[in-house]
Amino acid sequence: MEERIIDKDELRGVKRKRTGGEEDAVDELSTDADAADEGMPDYTLEFDEGDGYDEDLVGLTPSQLQEELERRERLREEAHAECVKYLASGEEKFAAGKFREAEKDFSSALEYEYSEESEERLYAAMTDNYTDAQRLLIPDNAERFADAAESVRARVLDVFGDSLNEARQAAEAEAQPLRGVVSAGQEERRGPFAENKKYYLVRFLAVLAAFAVFAIGIAVSSSFLLRTQSSVPTILTITFGVLTFAAFVVLIFFARKLLVAARLCRDNERLSSTEEGAQLEELEERLACLALVLDGAPEQDADDENQDEDPDETSDASPDEDADEN
Repeated sequence: MEERIIDKDELRGVKRKRTGGEEDAVDELSTDADAADEGMPDYTLEFDEGDGYDEDLVGLTPSQLQEELERRERLREEAHAECVKYLASGEEKFAAGKFREAEKDFSSALEYEYSEESEERLYAAMTDNYTDAQRLLIPDNAERFADAAESVRARVLDVFGDSLNEARQAAEAEAQPLRGVVSAGQEERRGPFAENKKYYLVRFLAVLAAFAVFAIGIAVSSSFLLRTQSSVPTILTITFGVLTFAAFVVLIFFARKLLVAARLCRDNERLSSTEEGAQLEELEERLACLALVLDGAPEQDADDENQDEDPDETSDASPDEDADEN
């Protein structure tokens, strides 16, 4: 069956025939509405190709939008001015050999406005004009350098790459035998410490149960003091009171022992609890910093990337594809 597109004039003629030549009231309303819509001004918000979608700009009137854009431009200019000021101050201190003060100024400049030039000057100051890479191996500095621009990383690693690789090999060679020694020591102490903790835990729970029973005995026996003239409730109350106090003292004793046993188990799992472990912990931290400096920030797992994708793009299938499969 052939389909035909009817324009507005033809549709109006069809309505006239159906209504005996009279205009349809609905048609007039729709025509007036269309005319009113055509008379409304059209506001269009255009973004540059480099700008991302900004929810803060959605729903603003043209005047509000203009004010917001002007405010942002003013903030950008102020940030740029502060960045230039800190860069100039950092260059003066860098030239005077005050590398730590220059490092602070370059870092402040990057906080106001990012540029690869500022970042390169930051690491030039951090490494004392490319003469000492030790400050790169501080954990915070290593994490920051791992996320630096590739050109900045290449500039720094061109100078220190070989020496840092040698330092990583030396640290790995020193840490490898320590890992076995520390792990064996932890495993050897783990069993006795666990048994010691279990020993005091059982006794602590037993004394706690006795303490609860004696306390209940005081409450029950004391409830009969005013109900009977016999001295038995008085004697029982005093007896249970003495036993409760004794149980409380023993309970405190086993609680202290249990806390010490639990702390020993916890400290045994920490590398810093022994001399070899503290040395291994220092080497592991150094190796982690070297990995960040030499290899950069670890890439995100593929599973995480797949989770970030829109599920509608991967799970939804078109009806035509389903029909073909069937």
